[in-house]
Amino acid sequence: MVAPRMRTVPVAIYGHRWCGITQLIRRALDRAGIGYDYVDLDEHPSVYSRLEALTSGRLRTPVVHIDGEWLMEPSLRQVQAVLARHGVRL
Repeated sequence: MVAPRMRTVPVAIYGHRWCGITQLIRRALDRAGIGYDYVDLDEHPSVYSRLEALTSGRLRTPVVHIDGEWLMEPSLRQVQAVLARHGVRL
């Protein structure tokens, strides 16, 4: 049985199944037991279109949203740094 995840800070990941960076970040969050919402942009093209419009057509994935802060194509270290500012250790 898998232990329930505690969501300590709101996290959402917008990405693609085939994107290595997206999967790297998801695996790291899973290993740390950090809950997050995941939106597969291939399955939700309207979300992709909205994100693309917000970035004036310069969308790079993944997009990670952590408690009001948006990160576009972040490294794992960048995600760790933002989580650390919120007191969450990755």
